Amino acid sequence: MQLNDIIRTLEKVAPPRLADEGDKTGLQVGDASSDISKVIVAVDPTPAVIDHAVDSGSDLLISHHPLIFNPLETLAAGTSVKDSVIKLIKADIALYAMHTNYDSAPGGINDVLADRLGVRVMGLLTTRHREKKLKLAVFTPPEAIDAIRDAMAEAGAGIIGNYTHCSFRSDGMGTFVPLPGSEPYVGEIGRLQEEAEYKLEMIVPEWRLSQVLDTMIEKHPYEEVAYDIYPLENEPYSYGYGRVGRLAKPMKLSEFRQVVEESLESQQIRMIGNQDKPVEVVALCGGGGKRLIPDAFAAGADVYVTGDVGHHDFLDADALGLAVIDAGHYETERPGMELLAAKLSSEYAGESVTVEFIK
Repeated sequence: MQLNDIIRTLEKVAPPRLADEGDKTGLQVGDASSDISKVIVAVDPTPAVIDHAVDSGSDLLISHHPLIFNPLETLAAGTSVKDSVIKLIKADIALYAMHTNYDSAPGGINDVLADRLGVRVMGLLTTRHREKKLKLAVFTPPEAIDAIRDAMAEAGAGIIGNYTHCSFRSDGMGTFVPLPGSEPYVGEIGRLQEEAEYKLEMIVPEWRLSQVLDTMIEKHPYEEVAYDIYPLENEPYSYGYGRVGRLAKPMKLSEFRQVVEESLESQQIRMIGNQDKPVEVVALCGGGGKRLIPDAFAAGADVYVTGDVGHHDFLDADALGLAVIDAGHYETERPGMELLAAKLSSEYAGESVTVEFIK
């Protein structure tokens, strides 16, 4: 399988447009046209992870954190980053980073973290991107509607909350007269044709419209496809850092700390707050989210789970009455990368591509 194909999959999972301005995401090392048969997934492209990729004969390393943050003026050996880049190039291993785009993406770092902790997500902790919704209605023959719906869904249409393939169909009668030079799917040149059709409607994010249209037209059997596009006043799609949600039932802060420790296999839990405080509303942000403590408080959270919390950050949260659990930067991001490896492994099971997560 070509790296280009894998990149297309990764960009569906974590669209590049969701990355922070200036964030170094995407292909950092390698040739997008190269063939890939073994993939390593990791949180950090550390020297140890890169050594494992080399020793295991991997072709691609997918990491959450980028290796190259700042422009490299030379590739002369002598720094950890340059040495790592040189090692990857010599071993013909590509490196792809999905960082802040995967943090914000639905089903990404933060949604996986919430699921791991048993938190039912109610909304975003912060909103960084908003995108308009459109309604696409296309007229199809009955025998083609399922294939067209599925193709549109795969291209990004029909997403409502945590549901995909959302659509509505209504039946009716279409009419047309094929003119000379046309190649009608049914009917005869110059004669009025009446044909039973379905009107298939699906919501489409504005940024995906072109891709959905191209996919729909390619899958549609008609020579000329009839479709309508409507702007919607619905709440736009929103993306951002962190999540806010609820536990299935309230528990003491000390009990929730144990849930976090066991779920994330974290041995370095740091916490502030009354051990007996009941917690139900949970805010969380994978990685280093100390700057979102005010957002967690404003969201009405009883406890905030993140990493890289400093001494004064703990004191500020305590003054607000907000409990904070620092479960570790790596530990809060690892579940998202583990799940990504599992998804890729499942998707490429029949493509002779192996995928492995490395701690």
